[in-house]
Amino acid sequence: MSESIPAGAAPRYQQIAEALIRDIERSRYAVGALLPPEPALSQHYGVSRHTVREAIRRLADMGLVSRQQGIGTRVKAKSAAQRYVAGLSDLAELMQYTQRTTLKLIGERRLQADAALASLLRCRAGQPWIEFETCRYPAAGREPISHTRIYVLPEYEGIRDELKGSVWVYGLIEKRGGEKIVEVQQEIGGAAIPAHAARLLQVKPRSPGMMVTRYYLGRRERLLSVSVNYYPENRFKLSTRWRLEWDGAKA
Repeated sequence: MSESIPAGAAPRYQQIAEALIRDIERSRYAVGALLPPEPALSQHYGVSRHTVREAIRRLADMGLVSRQQGIGTRVKAKSAAQRYVAGLSDLAELMQYTQRTTLKLIGERRLQADAALASLLRCRAGQPWIEFETCRYPAAGREPISHTRIYVLPEYEGIRDELKGSVWVYGLIEKRGGEKIVEVQQEIGGAAIPAHAARLLQVKPRSPGMMVTRYYLGRRERLLSVSVNYYPENRFKLSTRWRLEWDGAKA
């Protein structure tokens, strides 16, 4: 009899990954033990083997399991090593990432973009912004995943009252302004964590990390918001996937 996986916002492979993580944490599958084979897991959860394989890939990315050809999938650790893995290949997955983490508002200020900030935000010098300084945490953890500065147009200043918990900031922008976000552009690069962010992230200043800048666009490519995120090394992993669609792939 298959175990019911509820239909919901999270992809089914992600729900199965989370169920397996819980089973590992509760020692249902002990360190050193093999997970059931893919066909058994597929029948247990009532999903395809492809879905199970994707869930196990997530666990492998987190360092919880290892896969060996001809042997199976072996449990390596009872908990992930301070790394949050997020698959952000579309807006729906970005929203789910925010729903599985919590946001803490640290401060805010009004500002006008100087030349350096205007270059970063892709706006004109002198443009007014509201800057919210935040940290994001795992839903069940105390160590921050990221330090984030969120820049919004002054007309969205009122979202401050809802900037807490498992909130999707850009859903608040849509709700407040009535303008739908139709595109997100993302830039990723290595960075040394600035001193102020390092203190909040509990790491050494200038330690290695990742900087992710996201641009949220409305209709006619109107820039609605920008987020500048710093992630410490080994605390966050961004997983993306591209698939080539061509006639031969369907054969």
